[in-house]
Amino acid sequence: MDLIVIAALCVAAASVIGGATGFGTSLIATPLMLTVGIGLAETVVVNLVVALIARVGVTVQLREHIDWRRVAVLGAASVPGAWLGVQTVTLLPDQHLKPAAGAVTILCGLAMALPTRHGAGPPSAAITAAVGAIGGYFSTTTSLNGPPVVLLLGRAKIPPMSFIADLAGYFVITSIVSLALLWAGTGIDLPGLWPLLAACVVAGVTANQLGIAIARRLPTHLFRSAVIVLVVIAGLLTIVTA
Repeated sequence: MDLIVIAALCVAAASVIGGATGFGTSLIATPLMLTVGIGLAETVVVNLVVALIARVGVTVQLREHIDWRRVAVLGAASVPGAWLGVQTVTLLPDQHLKPAAGAVTILCGLAMALPTRHGAGPPSAAITAAVGAIGGYFSTTTSLNGPPVVLLLGRAKIPPMSFIADLAGYFVITSIVSLALLWAGTGIDLPGLWPLLAACVVAGVTANQLGIAIARRLPTHLFRSAVIVLVVIAGLLTIVTA
């Protein structure tokens, strides 16, 4: 029970930040949960389920803004990447994967700090597929499937609503694919995680609304900068405590 409460608190803290900034929920939740002693497999499943439930509503609400072709390419390309990630999880123990998760977290935080090129055009199908595959691999190994696609869409001339809608559609697809592959290809007991998942979903959805309320009162650019710093620090803590 104590572990469930701790996990829910970690997800809640990450979801407040995610709601306030529009990104970074898994980036914060992953190192937090790993640092307090929650297993990497459980952390990945929790993040994927919370992301799936949170993004289904966004996908339905913004369906008119979705570029279905781009989302389909990203989702389809994530399948082989996610499968390769499952093979990695089954071969490498947590003591190797946890430092890797910390390193990926740090790199994602640094990448998010890079300036956006406003003059860029829509990404090609080949680049989109490559990014989808990378996202799929990160999805099943660390649950950090968002940053590659965020960087792809953020550096192209994509309208804000399409950006949010495409990202939500991608999250729905890759989360379903990743959970199915993890269930089939590893020893993760998904039904046995229902108490943990239920607590984290409730905490995540509630805290996300709080984060949205905070966003209306704080300068967004300053808060996003603080979050990037926090992401890098959290990644360093994950490596140190692995």
